[in-house]
Amino acid sequence: MAQSVKYEMMVALKPLLPDDVRKSVHKGIQQLATDLGGSVDDSDVWGKRYLAYKIQGHNEGYYIVYLLSLPTEALKELKRQMELKQEILRYMVVRVNRPEEIGSSLKKKNFKEDIDREQAALEAME
Repeated sequence: MAQSVKYEMMVALKPLLPDDVRKSVHKGIQQLATDLGGSVDDSDVWGKRYLAYKIQGHNEGYYIVYLLSLPTEALKELKRQMELKQEILRYMVVRVNRPEEIGSSLKKKNFKEDIDREQAALEAME
């Protein structure tokens, strides 16, 4: 079996799909990754977001982001299967070069310090 590679995939679903259909597509994508010899390491549901431009007549999309581990030869089949799903407006798959750094910038950053610094700057302006 080939070595698994980390990929990040963002999926934009049609915005007016019922919840049960969205959940079914979500589970189907996870099952597809497993069937192709990979795994879903993480998934994050972003919900409805405005699109930068209309896609298939829609101004919004329902976003889900996946962190996948897949054999390299499985990527082509994953993309083929994604093209067949009518519920999907658009998807994008990118290879993650340094998976250990995913989210590390957010983990390291202390947001409270930033907020306090901005608050102090605003008070100084008054």
